[in-house]
Amino acid sequence: MVFSNLFFLYVFLPLLMLAYFILKNNAYRRGVLVAFSLLFYAWGEPVCVFLMIGLVAADYLFGRLIGSTRVQSRRKLWLTLAIVSNLGVLGFYKYLGFLTETVNAVFSVTIPVVSVSMPIGISFFTFQTMSYVIDVYREDADVQKSFFRLLLYVSFFPQLIAGPIVRYKDIEAQLESRAVPAAQFNDGLFRFAQGLAKKALIADSCATVINALYGLTDVTLLSRWAGAVFFTLQLYFDFSGYSDMAIGLGRMFGFRFLENFSYPLVSKNATEFWRRWHISLGTFFRDYVYIPLGGNRHDQQRNILVVWFLTGLWHGAAWNFILWGLYYAFLLMFEKKVLLGWFKKIPSLLASVIGHAYTVFITVFGFAIFYFDKGLFKNLGYLFGIGIASGTDLFTNSILLDNVLLLAAAVLFAVPVVPKLWSLVENKIPYSVGRILKTAVVVVLVGAATVRLVGNSYSPFLYFRF
Repeated sequence: MVFSNLFFLYVFLPLLMLAYFILKNNAYRRGVLVAFSLLFYAWGEPVCVFLMIGLVAADYLFGRLIGSTRVQSRRKLWLTLAIVSNLGVLGFYKYLGFLTETVNAVFSVTIPVVSVSMPIGISFFTFQTMSYVIDVYREDADVQKSFFRLLLYVSFFPQLIAGPIVRYKDIEAQLESRAVPAAQFNDGLFRFAQGLAKKALIADSCATVINALYGLTDVTLLSRWAGAVFFTLQLYFDFSGYSDMAIGLGRMFGFRFLENFSYPLVSKNATEFWRRWHISLGTFFRDYVYIPLGGNRHDQQRNILVVWFLTGLWHGAAWNFILWGLYYAFLLMFEKKVLLGWFKKIPSLLASVIGHAYTVFITVFGFAIFYFDKGLFKNLGYLFGIGIASGTDLFTNSILLDNVLLLAAAVLFAVPVVPKLWSLVENKIPYSVGRILKTAVVVVLVGAATVRLVGNSYSPFLYFRF
């Protein structure tokens, strides 16, 4: 089941709200959330829901074992077993086939490739269960004595499939009880409507343009770059839209999730971009890999390389994702060693302009690597005119002219212009008027998204496959 689905919007979510808010007992409310969350996941993964429950049970046990002793060697043993079991499950479902194919290709052998279907969201919920055990080991969080509450933490449907990666210590207290004031519920609904519009109105429309551009018989320079630009926008609005919906839904049920995006496309360098894009993944690797390896204090370049190799591999079992991760590793090392220092030596306005242009280029090119899982180098060559007969043609021009308003709207909403304008207006109008305006915006956005979704084919979020 996906958020951008009429059944979810008009059947699942209303039934959940009715069942949740009609109850006043916190224990019963937790039960409702767990039941609906398991149903949400089982809707598309009826067997794999037991895998998720099994992982939660294992990490619940490891957490209890770690908390039961002060002997460091035993605590470390339980932690190691927990990490190995989680990564073992992730590796089996996500990487075994890729690893086998790679070994076959490199060593010219014919090891049978085990074909298994990857459970949706496995990269996200395995990281969450690991974060719980690691935080208990570090004594950053208390041992959760209730299996049911730990299951709620992992399975809670808004963030289950594609994040944000919610750290246990960030919502530990919220698992016990939560208040849902009307203002918080309304803010959550407003945030959800924004995310739904991002996905249904912008991301899915960008996908249509990409299919048209990359479906042309003749390959042109403009069609290749325009397709890469539209994919960058699609990925941003698709994933940030999902995060908005997850954060909004969380607020509607009393949870406060941390932000996952902060207008990354306004960044002036790759370092800043990755502080703004998929923040929960970046902080996970920083706190659980980069800093334990030594961070900035010891062999920083090696640590960056390891983290970004893992970041690329986390996104998918394919060489284009690994190359994409290494691409950013070298960019970040280059910026720390050369570029950021050079920017400080030139006028700030010039540095800002050059920085924005540079970041747009490396981001679009980077996501081209991300996009082309087949024919990667041939398609990257097209971006530099290799193997292309012409710069553009009538069909490319026609597609772009038909979608110029979409491009303008996507660029406008990818930068923080609208929030700044709204904050100026909100400070000058009565609170009640602001609430009426927000309600009207929700009605318009949900209504427009509904019209777009009627008759639409199934359109899952891009990060479902990661």
